[in-house]
Amino acid sequence: MNSKQHHSTYCTTIKSIATILVLTAYSSLVLADLPHYTIYKSFPTAFYECAEYYRVPNCTVRRYIEQSYPPEEEVKKLIRCTLVNLGAWDDESGVHQQVMRNYFVPRPDDTCYERRTRECLESIVYDDVYSRAYESFKCYLRNYGTLVSDDKFVPNEQLELDQLALTSLIISNLPFDVLVQYCRGNIQDEKHFPDILYVIMVRGGYYSPQNGWNLENLYTQLGYDILLDPYTKKCITDVAREKCNADEITKFLETWQRCLSSYVPLLRHIQDEAKKLIGASAKCLCSTASYNEEIKW
Repeated sequence: MNSKQHHSTYCTTIKSIATILVLTAYSSLVLADLPHYTIYKSFPTAFYECAEYYRVPNCTVRRYIEQSYPPEEEVKKLIRCTLVNLGAWDDESGVHQQVMRNYFVPRPDDTCYERRTRECLESIVYDDVYSRAYESFKCYLRNYGTLVSDDKFVPNEQLELDQLALTSLIISNLPFDVLVQYCRGNIQDEKHFPDILYVIMVRGGYYSPQNGWNLENLYTQLGYDILLDPYTKKCITDVAREKCNADEITKFLETWQRCLSSYVPLLRHIQDEAKKLIGASAKCLCSTASYNEEIKW
């Protein structure tokens, strides 16, 4: 083989390897859940982020972690910030247990961790928000289980949910008359609604074409125990079996209607964002109809 032939063979081999690597990477990409509008974050990451906000040196942060978060004023500020960062704390309602639980793993033989944690939380008497947030965190650290460093789903805040609904409406490029129907509250029976719902759920991290409904993320967002109940899981499984030959959007909508719509309020978000899209000059087209859902997400 002369040098030109060797060079040609070498180039062909390199191109083939490159093609295989690209195809492999693409295959991995399309088979995995894409990030969309979702955030997954670990407790240490959120803690270090808050340290940057408060200009706390990394060496000091490491000391706090090594000492298991000592009761110092700076640590209390960092803990409150971290819990807010993760969507696990509100100064009025306190700890969001459906979020906090994700960052702790109970011992397999411990059957009383929830009761102990609840009793500990009920005993907190501090008035200032930093101490209350810190003591709430300590209740989990002492009673619930081991603090883990895995990335977990961070629930969307109210403004983020509004933006999620708005972006989904924009992506779907709805006709003006459909937006008017939505701003009047005529949503669920409108023919474009399944597509809007699909975009919202996929983009928000509550459903994926690869893995179906993510009940853990929905529970973290809303906190309704029924979302993790065997009844709900069985309902989803039953729909999948009954509609096994149907297209994805049909199965998706049937599951939503039969298993989840009663627990997942989002219609008012869609209505409010439709009002924004039609513009102030056309709001007279909207009636006073509105949804009185309990908007927890």
